[in-house]
Amino acid sequence: MPRLVNKKSCWRQRLRRFWLAAHLYLGLTLGFFFAVLGVTGSINVFMFELEELALPAVQVASQGSTVTLDDVVQRVTTAYPEKNGKWCFNLPGYGMDYIWAEYPKPVETADELYAPFRVLIDPFSGKITAESYWGQTVWSLVFELHAALMLGKLGVNIGQIGYHGICFLGLFLVLSALTGLYLWWPRVGKLKSALTLKWRSSPERFYYDVHKTAGIYAAIFLLMLGFTGFSFAYADYIKPLVRNFSSIREKLLEDPDVKSTHTENAQRLAIAKVVALATRVFPQAELRSVDTPDGKAGVYTVSLRQPGEANQRAPRSKVWLDQYSGQILAVQDPNQFTAGETFFNVLFPLHTGEALGPVGRMLWCVLGLVPAVLFITGILRWLQKRKAKRLAKGRQVAVNNGL
Repeated sequence: MPRLVNKKSCWRQRLRRFWLAAHLYLGLTLGFFFAVLGVTGSINVFMFELEELALPAVQVASQGSTVTLDDVVQRVTTAYPEKNGKWCFNLPGYGMDYIWAEYPKPVETADELYAPFRVLIDPFSGKITAESYWGQTVWSLVFELHAALMLGKLGVNIGQIGYHGICFLGLFLVLSALTGLYLWWPRVGKLKSALTLKWRSSPERFYYDVHKTAGIYAAIFLLMLGFTGFSFAYADYIKPLVRNFSSIREKLLEDPDVKSTHTENAQRLAIAKVVALATRVFPQAELRSVDTPDGKAGVYTVSLRQPGEANQRAPRSKVWLDQYSGQILAVQDPNQFTAGETFFNVLFPLHTGEALGPVGRMLWCVLGLVPAVLFITGILRWLQKRKAKRLAKGRQVAVNNGL
């Protein structure tokens, strides 16, 4: 019996050494990237608020009325006549005080992965207050660093490589969190000690405790952030697994292939009319954005947020309409999603924290700093161990030499 116990104990020790080495090398090789992604992710939680921080405060009109979207579109298209394609108009709310208008594919930045032209409009006066291309402001650069290490500036193909590489790091973050959880798992009766930070301890113990407690309290969130980040570029690898439990449409959350029917002398409908038609589909929903048609065959896309939707700034309740007749060409209703489709629908708001509202965003902002704490304390602890090993080796050499 003792021999069996010893074999079992040796097997556990070998297994622990293996996962300890895996956790260590993941931290040494990728920990810096985890830290950068965490800090930039914390900033991105409040990107819109930060973008508007340097702008004049929106002055509510005395009568409290806002300009119409038709007026806004007219002002923007008049100010930028060369940008005569599709525009996306996002309404104020959820941290945004201005109307954000985006021109998705300007020729000036066509060689970049993602760099729309953005215009901010005062919702009461209709005045164009700011304009910029994505990547020209500090906060959009921070977002680019988080999304693709700013490789999108070097070209579409290189940007795609950067984006997919960043998303793939999510898988390694999951692995790092799981190995850390395994290494932390306390013995019977040691749970309280394993969850406690000893403030009045040696530097070696203090760094270890900070690394341990920060990691364990944030583990579930790190697993969530890593998995959701991975899913953005590799959802096709996850869908087969989810389909074992629920059906999922092949082109989930993609724009349908619909077109407007153009006839001679046909006139584009006013946005007010289009919004009224779309609102009939979702009468209890809040209007969040309108995309104007791209060319004669283009369609209006109206996005609304139904009560309870996890996606707040970019909800999934959408209506696509013929720009001339107002005919409803397609509808997307997240309340009709299958369980599997709902799973994929909530991944983005879970990654940003907006699924849990303002409290969730604040929490995610704080949690984004945890990878940096883990990286720094992990490096310090590793250096301490190396120093201790060198000293021990030096003493052993001295003993062997009879000194």
